[in-house]
Amino acid sequence: MQNRKHGTVAIVGAPNAGKSTLTNALLGQKLSIVSPKVQTTRNSIKAIVIEGETQLIIIDTPGIFIPHDDKILERIIVKSAWQGLRDADHICFLIDATVGMSVENIRIAADLKKESPNITAIINKTDLVKKGTILEIMAKLVDLGFTDIFPVSAETKDGVDRIKTFLCSKCVNPTWIFDEDQITDAPMRFIATEITREKLFLKLYRELPYSLTVKNDSYEVLNNGQIKIHQTIFVTRDSQKSIIVGKNAAMIKEIGQEARQDIEAIAGTKVHLFLFVKVKKDWMNSSENYEMVDVEKLPRNK
Repeated sequence: MQNRKHGTVAIVGAPNAGKSTLTNALLGQKLSIVSPKVQTTRNSIKAIVIEGETQLIIIDTPGIFIPHDDKILERIIVKSAWQGLRDADHICFLIDATVGMSVENIRIAADLKKESPNITAIINKTDLVKKGTILEIMAKLVDLGFTDIFPVSAETKDGVDRIKTFLCSKCVNPTWIFDEDQITDAPMRFIATEITREKLFLKLYRELPYSLTVKNDSYEVLNNGQIKIHQTIFVTRDSQKSIIVGKNAAMIKEIGQEARQDIEAIAGTKVHLFLFVKVKKDWMNSSENYEMVDVEKLPRNK
């Protein structure tokens, strides 16, 4: 007990670099949602990893990009990403090896260096490129001032244990701040909406645009410990609603079944999930949909 320590590490990078996949790999189970859709992650979420006497708190942040001034949701996503890294003791910059050191990644690297001079670089998706490509990315990172550089495949988990050991060495704060059986500080009601949104993107990412969201209408823990959830999926057009519902409601039933199974796995109890779809044309730009963020204080482009 006396040797226990903790530390907070933020994983940041461009959209689709694999931040959520790496977070899940470090945790050893599913928590953060993952899909091929760009900007799937909209809020920073903490995964609590126990490794011996160390409590490693991973902040999975949304992808960093330049938001449009007239898109409230985009500004919220970027704000969440930067806030996540500023709350951390240590920062990991995640690079997609198939993209390499693009103009966008070079810009992110420069911005991160302004936040902290000591940042760990992680090259992800190394299973998808040749060794020479990885070496080129590493050389560019060295030129940019990075000294701690790790190649990894979050998907195959190659190199994940090495990163975990290194990050645990960065944890120097005394004691633990979360219970040992806790895997996140996010409320289960939030995780439930995220899981449903993930299933929508996984099933329909080619047909559905970025503009959909899921909100809990009710979340009730029953006397027997089971959970009863009513959720509404908001889309911007009638055609999107038809796609989600599917012929004879087959698609929404399939999405609901898969979401329920994942929620049950994390909650550890039986879940009763009821899904509804509504058209709300301008939900993305209505401040009432963002209760946790003061949209008037969001940064704007200059």
